[in-house]
Amino acid sequence: MSEISKEQFLKEYSRALEDGNAALFAGAGTSVASGMVDWRGLLREIAAGLGLDVDEESDLIGLAQYEQNNSGSRHRLNTAIVDEFNKRATLSRNHKWIAQLPIETVWTTNYDKLIETAFEGVDKRVDGKFAVNQLTTRLRDADVTVYKMHGDVSDPDHAVLTKDDYERYEVDRQAFTEILRTDLTRCCFLFLGFSFTDPNIEYILSRLRQMLKGATRIHYCVMRRPQKPSDPKLNDKYEREIARFRHRVVDLKRFGIQTVAIDGFGEIETLLQTLVYRTATRNCLVSGSATDPNPLGKDRLESLARRIGKELVLRGYNLVSGYGLGIGGAAILGAHEAAHFGKPAKTGQRLLLRLFPQNVPSADRAKLYSQIRKEMIERAGAVIFLAGNKLDGSGKLVLADGVMEEYKMARAESKVLIPIPCTGHAAEIIWQEIEPELDKLFPKVDVRPDFLILRDSASSEDQMIEAIFNILMKVRRE
Repeated sequence: MSEISKEQFLKEYSRALEDGNAALFAGAGTSVASGMVDWRGLLREIAAGLGLDVDEESDLIGLAQYEQNNSGSRHRLNTAIVDEFNKRATLSRNHKWIAQLPIETVWTTNYDKLIETAFEGVDKRVDGKFAVNQLTTRLRDADVTVYKMHGDVSDPDHAVLTKDDYERYEVDRQAFTEILRTDLTRCCFLFLGFSFTDPNIEYILSRLRQMLKGATRIHYCVMRRPQKPSDPKLNDKYEREIARFRHRVVDLKRFGIQTVAIDGFGEIETLLQTLVYRTATRNCLVSGSATDPNPLGKDRLESLARRIGKELVLRGYNLVSGYGLGIGGAAILGAHEAAHFGKPAKTGQRLLLRLFPQNVPSADRAKLYSQIRKEMIERAGAVIFLAGNKLDGSGKLVLADGVMEEYKMARAESKVLIPIPCTGHAAEIIWQEIEPELDKLFPKVDVRPDFLILRDSASSEDQMIEAIFNILMKVRRE
């Protein structure tokens, strides 16, 4: 076949993500896993009202047109859209992984708001565009723009649904086509959630045929291979589906679209998770505090923190940190040195800092600090934990609750966790918690030899640094 391997796709699309040149085009399949119906489910009752069986219909857009022709209005179609897409569907894992990708442009044919909800869930500001008059303005400080080229559930009267709508698209919604053409030229797209049964696919491809004619930019499409039936009587049909799949893969290459073939939809989550790990782990949060620098001692601990910050930048990573003294301050100094005096880089692009205000009433401080920690965790793909202790109100040395909170947040968001146990305190407690679950947290790589180095206080600083970056590289290559 002419499809590309998953590893080639991951390598090439990860590079586009890291360069800020990646975009996503989401089809209906991205929402079905969340409980939304597909087109057949949406039109099932309407088909029955027309005396038809939706499972026997191949032209579902034509079926929507029949309903409008028969009733003389879109009332039943609009009601179906509103009823279905206003359901309280649960975000799928795919949506959550998509929201963590470093993308600023998303296109979709879906009417639901799941993609917007997913981005908002990680505190990304979404600029939604589903009507032509919205295209002339831009939401200030938007993190991602979502173009809903077929409309939105909030305005079903103008959703693109029937043949009339598709045939008039270039008249009524040409501005969307022009922006999409520009984005296809400047961005590397991943087409996700489309299948051969998706009624949008032929219309989308017919538009792309002209847009991408002679284009040199490569795009990617994830599609599931036809599934072999358990009934041998259906083998002839299966062989035809396989042949059709091969032809489609070759045909997509005319538009610069490379196909990544999968055998099950569960593979999509694995691909997205790997993309997040390979890109988001470029941003590393250093979490720690040390009123008591033992067992390493003040000089070794601060030198290690400073070296981590420096090496992160020198090796192409970015430092996420809360601004302050001690561990965070040392890491920031090291990163700043590397960014300013090492490889050419703009310091502001390599250091992602958050300030913890000090003059805040105690009643408001905990909530504010939690929000700041949440923002840092969302920006980071990996968290490195050093020490983590403080004095409580009575002057007793205790675990740093802020470090433990960052650990719990990071674990809940499936971030890469790298405690350095030999620094003691919270870092050692975190290691004790994750050590029995290393195979679950790092399912495809062996990180135990690296953590053995990080557990041993006799390990040199160079050995610890290499162990930390070995873990990061192993995860990025999963």
